[in-house]
Amino acid sequence: MSRPLIVLTLLAAAASAWADDARLKATAGDNSLAALKAAYEDAVKAYETEVSTAYEAAKRKGEAAVKAFKVEATDPSAAFAPRFLAIAEKEPEGPDAIEAIRLTLKSDHDKNYEPTVLSKKAVKILRDRYTTRPEIRDLLRELSYLGDDETADLLDEVVRKNPDRSLQALVLKRRLGRGEMAVTNLALSKKPENKADFDKSYREDASIRKIIDLQVRYAAEVEGLKKTLREKYAEYYTEFSIGAMAPEVVTQDIEGRTVKLSDLRGKVVVLDIWATWCGPCKAMIPHEREMVGRLKGKPFQLVSISYDQELKSLTDFLAKEKLPWAHWWPGGTRAKFFEDWNVTHFPTIYVLDTRGVIRHTELRGEALEDAVNELLKEAEAEAKAAG
Repeated sequence: MSRPLIVLTLLAAAASAWADDARLKATAGDNSLAALKAAYEDAVKAYETEVSTAYEAAKRKGEAAVKAFKVEATDPSAAFAPRFLAIAEKEPEGPDAIEAIRLTLKSDHDKNYEPTVLSKKAVKILRDRYTTRPEIRDLLRELSYLGDDETADLLDEVVRKNPDRSLQALVLKRRLGRGEMAVTNLALSKKPENKADFDKSYREDASIRKIIDLQVRYAAEVEGLKKTLREKYAEYYTEFSIGAMAPEVVTQDIEGRTVKLSDLRGKVVVLDIWATWCGPCKAMIPHEREMVGRLKGKPFQLVSISYDQELKSLTDFLAKEKLPWAHWWPGGTRAKFFEDWNVTHFPTIYVLDTRGVIRHTELRGEALEDAVNELLKEAEAEAKAAG
């Protein structure tokens, strides 16, 4: 596994933010958060397109080019973070403060993806003013991926002092999701085909070493967090482990019709929790399309569950891309589904057997299709035995 892919794997759960200096200058006459955010989001798309195009070009040249691939474009996100923070500092309890802080945390990092003094200032605003308030719920995804001591202290304080027990539990669940993703990443690093590259990067690259050390720390927290959630917050905690029954999902499809996960019993189900802006999610689409075609007529259902804030973003994407399977939209990024299922990264993948039991997680590509085929064979054998 090449260094670029190591970085992408280890940072997949923490959405990196990018910007474009030209677009930033275009907002110079409009200091509103809405204008700055629009420029930032446009720049994210432009940067991702540039990187994706360069990587695809490397792939066409062969394996050597992929291994040598480097992101050549300059990361200009530091140009956005100070302006987001300035909005929050001007009115730290104003209507734009929480969103401005979220965008500060998302866009602020140095060349090694470490938060800078700007994030620390944003965290201080939260600790001084929002520890006991409900608004901090909207920032837990960003906060849970900052590895500094100040943020850890803030989250500990939220668990101790916030009066909302569901919010306390959500802090712990976010940390658990972070730890479980770390377990997955570390397992990936130990696979024979990846181990040499990971070991080399760990020895030679200080930024990779710091990321992996954080992953080790996060992974070590998993069992303790599960114990606390089981014993103190059982009413807010569902364990999504292999062998557990997947909880019911009742939501809507893109046509507005009510859909239920339990209605798919009798089929092998893949739940792909994704977003149209997620690069790794979109990279799965060609194989998913082929897999659905190969499994046509079998008791199998692929369900994509969108994290997109607006339904139109999803329907516009589907109008351009052929994705011939079920698409559900729970209602935007604050939909209860994402909190209930503790979704912390994209894509999040669950593979359920015909009884609705979780049998696999976080599989992609051929490994995903192989798992589905094994469960289909298992179901066929059980049907024959019962028959």
